[in-house]
Amino acid sequence: MAELVIETVGLENLVPHPRNVRQGDVGAIVESLKHHGQYRPIVVQRSTGNILAGNHTWRAMRELGWTEGSVTYVDVDDEEALRILLIDNRSNDLAIYDDSGLAELLKELAENSQGLEGTGFDGDDLDDLLFRLKGDSGTMGSGLNAQEALKGYEERGIKSFVLPFPANEWEKMNVLWAKLREEMLCCPQTPGGSMPSPKGTLAEARTLYCVTTGEGG
Repeated sequence: MAELVIETVGLENLVPHPRNVRQGDVGAIVESLKHHGQYRPIVVQRSTGNILAGNHTWRAMRELGWTEGSVTYVDVDDEEALRILLIDNRSNDLAIYDDSGLAELLKELAENSQGLEGTGFDGDDLDDLLFRLKGDSGTMGSGLNAQEALKGYEERGIKSFVLPFPANEWEKMNVLWAKLREEMLCCPQTPGGSMPSPKGTLAEARTLYCVTTGEGG
């Protein structure tokens, strides 16, 4: 395999790939560049100048008024270029987070003077993550119960959500359903659009109901 060489190249010599179907968050990349600079090169097909990885990084650089960037050229034909373009985007789609580990990292960084600047996350993201983790533990029989889950969503102003209930909290579910209808002027629905009914077995670890709030009775 040929050794990759990083070159400094004028941005006017690079071309956003005309068949890139990825819609990226240029604003988030602008913030990253402001805080960290460019820490990985843009990948470019040498024969065409088309960008294969880093199309939105290029756009963010231009938005910031940069004139040069770090580039790695690859010598590939057009078909191989399309495959690289697709796998670079797709591999990001397939990634997932370890939410507990992510929460620990964000809490650690949030405690220093810079907070969460330059991470792509903010305080609301961390609050939502911690609340979700607390809710997940509650559905397994500890921590957050059904009443606390509903209160938490109310306090955060969330209008449409999936509310988890362990099977052994079915009676509480009926009480909360009445509360939603009578006190909150909301219309709760199950995914099928009807009122909820117990699952076939109480041995299930959790039961999910979709609750959509809004005018109704």
